[in-house]
Amino acid sequence: MPGKRDELLNLEKRDIILREIQYWRKSRLLPEQYCDFLTNIYDDEATVKDNNPISLHNLQQGSIKIWLFGFGIISLIFLISLYFSVFPWPLQLATALSVLIVCYGYSAVLRDRQKVFSLMLAGIASILTLGFGLWIIELHNLDPLFWRPILIGFCGLLWCILGFVLRIGLLNYCGFAFWGLLYGGFFIKIRPDASMLELELLWLPLCVLMVWLSWLLYHRISGVAGVYFGVGATLWIMPEIDALLLRQGYPQWVSFLLLTKIAVGLALLFLFRKKWITWVTS
Repeated sequence: MPGKRDELLNLEKRDIILREIQYWRKSRLLPEQYCDFLTNIYDDEATVKDNNPISLHNLQQGSIKIWLFGFGIISLIFLISLYFSVFPWPLQLATALSVLIVCYGYSAVLRDRQKVFSLMLAGIASILTLGFGLWIIELHNLDPLFWRPILIGFCGLLWCILGFVLRIGLLNYCGFAFWGLLYGGFFIKIRPDASMLELELLWLPLCVLMVWLSWLLYHRISGVAGVYFGVGATLWIMPEIDALLLRQGYPQWVSFLLLTKIAVGLALLFLFRKKWITWVTS
């Protein structure tokens, strides 16, 4: 019994050391070759195993099953692309949902073991979400003025939720960006001749809200404070971007106002760098 207990303790220590080495590798605290060397020392099999079946090494050394699996996936994608337009709309919707569920599902499953592959699947699924939606709208001659905003709102909500759950910052940010686009487009229709002061009041409260949420979530939930801070920083200059890109007839001095706000924003970032860098890296 004592010998078996000592063996288990040694295995636990080795696993802790290997996890720490992997953390050094991901954080780039040590060069890749040093991490491989240390892993070889503490790994019983003396090899750095690559669990990703899509890696170049595993494709070179892999069995015929991996190649057949890849061929099947590529063939399925081409078949869906070629015959999607002739499917009845219930089958089109079911096909799109099935592809998205599979991609997002595998992204969630592989999030901890194969992070790069998980991010690739999430990115592909996000592009397909928007692509399938636009394709269905065009195929069925749906009113784009009505259905495109619905698609934008759906994509934004989906990406915000999945980005938060899967801790994918870029996906979460894109979700907020789509909601910002929907928000700006809605107020363009309501107030097409809004003054610069109205635009500042339209966007800046949201900027303050997102920065406050960044501070709040930093103390409670890890991995999302940086996204909210980035959204808040973007909203800081959104009134001027709204005036210059989304509306017409604004004077030239709006460009100088944009440059002034960028300079003020950078000055604030410099003054409070010790605080917001902690939020972003949490």
